[in-house]
Amino acid sequence: MTNFTPTIHPWNQEIWQNLTLESERSNHALLFNGDAGLGKRDLALGLAHLIITGSHSQSESLFNGGSHPDLHVLMPESAVEDNLLGAFAKRYLEQHSGKPKKTISIDQVRRLSQSLDTHPHISTHRLILIFHAETMNRNASNALLKSLEEPPANTLFIIVTDELSRLVKTIRSRCSLVNFRQPDFASAKAWLELDGTLPSSDIDTYLSMSNNQPLEAIRLFKDDYLGALKKVFTDVNNLWMCRAEVTQVAKNWQSLGSSKSVDILQKLATDLLRSSLSKSPESVFFPVQKSWVSSVSAKLSRAKIVSLHDELNYAKRMLSTTVDELLVLETLSNNFSKLPS
Repeated sequence: MTNFTPTIHPWNQEIWQNLTLESERSNHALLFNGDAGLGKRDLALGLAHLIITGSHSQSESLFNGGSHPDLHVLMPESAVEDNLLGAFAKRYLEQHSGKPKKTISIDQVRRLSQSLDTHPHISTHRLILIFHAETMNRNASNALLKSLEEPPANTLFIIVTDELSRLVKTIRSRCSLVNFRQPDFASAKAWLELDGTLPSSDIDTYLSMSNNQPLEAIRLFKDDYLGALKKVFTDVNNLWMCRAEVTQVAKNWQSLGSSKSVDILQKLATDLLRSSLSKSPESVFFPVQKSWVSSVSAKLSRAKIVSLHDELNYAKRMLSTTVDELLVLETLSNNFSKLPS
């Protein structure tokens, strides 16, 4: 067992300094909002550690072991990893034999609510961390809302989301909003160079693909996002050249990872729109494909590109449900095949 050390990234230092002042977190619920890859999760866990453990040696030991009774963590089963947060999150997961669930279920929220009936066991405060909160459906959100409306004493909720617009308004209104913002390009690049995970020659490319979010850039690099990008672009080109079948392309995207493929297609659509609005857009997700995107956008109407955006956003939402992934991807593949016509 190793002792926990908070990871607070340079671009989040001001947020950390504000929240470590008790007067700045007087609200019983904080809502961390910002794109993926900005360190929201690290800061939330660091704040939980600070509040729960203090200088209490037993609390420190229980926290490091993932068994502190006053820290409660909810997240979708599909997001649980074999780490400290995962150890806490597993307490609320239900046993089943199917695929890992992509949502926070109402059963998870109900089990959490039941555990809040008592006072904190060891620490002076109890912490509730909810990650990927946007994956809660309306029933789960309503169940959580009851606890937010009548919060137990000495309890702090930290709700973390990458997509604020998908959270129900009633939950947003009960929380104090904390916005996380990405560093400027130069600062992000300097941090990545110091971190050393990405080869220096790849930093600019991965920062562009991650929308200037350093931790997301590292994740994409480890996930061979550039390799997947080239395959998806090849598939799209083959569809337009009538060299590939719609169903086979959909299967290709499923093999790469449905969410990853749709993410690439969304960024492609954004680059197409940027290119249609300006011959030299200030920023693009895929600078390595800039000339190809420029050539394609010149052949498409802006209305078609905007419509494509809507279709991709809908597909992304569908992939977070129990809808058949291949069916979603076949629909997208078919729509892409008709785009140039």
